[in-house]
Amino acid sequence: MSQYLTIVFAAVLGACLGSFANVAAIRLHAMTSLGGRSRCPECDAFIRPRHLVPIFSWLALRGRCADCGAKIHVQYPLVELLCVTLVVIAALRHDPFFGNAMPFAFETFVSIALVVVLVMDLRWSELPVEVLVLVGIVGAFWNMFLGWSSGVLAASATSIAIGAGAGIIFFGAQWALSKGKWLGSGDVWFGAMMGLVLAWPATAYAIYLSYIFGGFGVGTLYILRKVKKGMRVPFAPALSMGLMAAFWFQPYFDQQLRFLFGI
Repeated sequence: MSQYLTIVFAAVLGACLGSFANVAAIRLHAMTSLGGRSRCPECDAFIRPRHLVPIFSWLALRGRCADCGAKIHVQYPLVELLCVTLVVIAALRHDPFFGNAMPFAFETFVSIALVVVLVMDLRWSELPVEVLVLVGIVGAFWNMFLGWSSGVLAASATSIAIGAGAGIIFFGAQWALSKGKWLGSGDVWFGAMMGLVLAWPATAYAIYLSYIFGGFGVGTLYILRKVKKGMRVPFAPALSMGLMAAFWFQPYFDQQLRFLFGI
């Protein structure tokens, strides 16, 4: 029974955080304050509290503003559902009611921040450097000071530095060699953040998985004729998926490496 309550708690929290992620992405893009009441982007009317219930309000309003009838972007319910999923996964991995509140909070913070990043890249081809820096700082602090005290395998300063350096060098070299044609400068910042959060060798897992996810995604879009040869495709979704996959499955990958190389 307790697990069901944990899932319900995580789902409600995820929906609320998803609503915040939508607001954060839109206001960071518009470079406006994160504070203040939400307004309709078309008629500028304040959105009533009853119309701010995550997922359900969008469905009840049939995806339209209650005042002017303008379409509400499908981003809103999709992001909220994604955040519900991520927070439920975090709660199942680290039950916050049984001594795992800090690991749960850290994983939730990282995953929700990544949702903001991928939304901005998908919609406007922007990577919010301030968000990447914040996540990187929190990740490094967690690894060096908090992870150990929470009973979670954390990383040393050396492995964090190697991971961040690997991310910067790997993506920075591609950005420099292609003069920004293969990757944007924001992807270099993402690589640095990835290293600070995951450390080494998990950063290598994340980079490898990012290209697997990215290649599969682009190949699928190409087959469906959604993209053409030479078009730029947002890379943050693949990077985010690679980071979270390495975050979740690092012990398994470590085990496979030990088995293959006898280390």
